Amino acid sequence: MGFNLYFAGSQAKEADDLIEEKNMLRLHSYLHEKKQIQRRADKGFKTFVDSGAYSAHTKGTEIDVDTYIEYVNAMDDNISIFAQLDKIPGEFRKPKTKEQLRDAPEQSWENYLYMVERVKSPEKLLPIFHQGEDFKHLKRILEHEPKVEYMGISPANDMATSAKAVWIERCFEIIKKSSNPNIKTHAFGMTSLKYLERFPFTSADSTSWIMTAATGGIMSSYGIITVSDRATKDPKHIFNMPNHMREKLKEEIESLGFDLKTLSEDYKQRLRWNITYLHNWAENYEYKPRKYKQKSLF
Repeated sequence: MGFNLYFAGSQAKEADDLIEEKNMLRLHSYLHEKKQIQRRADKGFKTFVDSGAYSAHTKGTEIDVDTYIEYVNAMDDNISIFAQLDKIPGEFRKPKTKEQLRDAPEQSWENYLYMVERVKSPEKLLPIFHQGEDFKHLKRILEHEPKVEYMGISPANDMATSAKAVWIERCFEIIKKSSNPNIKTHAFGMTSLKYLERFPFTSADSTSWIMTAATGGIMSSYGIITVSDRATKDPKHIFNMPNHMREKLKEEIESLGFDLKTLSEDYKQRLRWNITYLHNWAENYEYKPRKYKQKSLF
């Protein structure tokens, strides 16, 4: 069983070449990655297009919904799915008022209803439910007629992974009890493979392949391990692992056509490794829901 993992973020040409060579999935932002979307289109690849609303929010700007609709309609043949233009409450890095938190999901829903009537392929349009919003907004998406086929679930960036997991679990409890229990779901910015295996998401996007490589690390079956020769004092460095684990990791690295020395020295090779590792994980994805044990009464 495969998993639809979308690589987000822009990086070295070598990374994009590998993604295209293996026909991997890509997410790009309408706001500032139109050239990358067009590049993929010219080569016959489709792209998951995100509106870039959060990036616009951090810059204090707004995206015009009609211009966004015009763009996705023009690029429709080259887009696999695309996110609605959602509303981020308040001003970046300023406390949110109750009114802003109340009004943002209403504006997001109005944008979705406006877009779904005007885009060429409404089945590709994903409404988004954000952590921190009242669950009534999730229920509204699920009970909408005609049924929404695909939706986005967006955990909060500033929450601990464990807190995100509790919230995601609640989302799927509500989905399961709704009249649309089989809706496809996309996890925005979800980097934990453990939780992607634990919950029945259809897809997810992540920039962790970039972040990890930039800080000298690689992804592995042992989690994120530092391999950079400039960070040997890191407790999570491969040379600080027990011998048997280090040898197993070396075998894992070599099995995918890489070597430890190159990964320790070359950031771009770490990028390629992380892409390869994540793609291999997605191709061999296993859904592993948590199994609850009933407590004995005696």
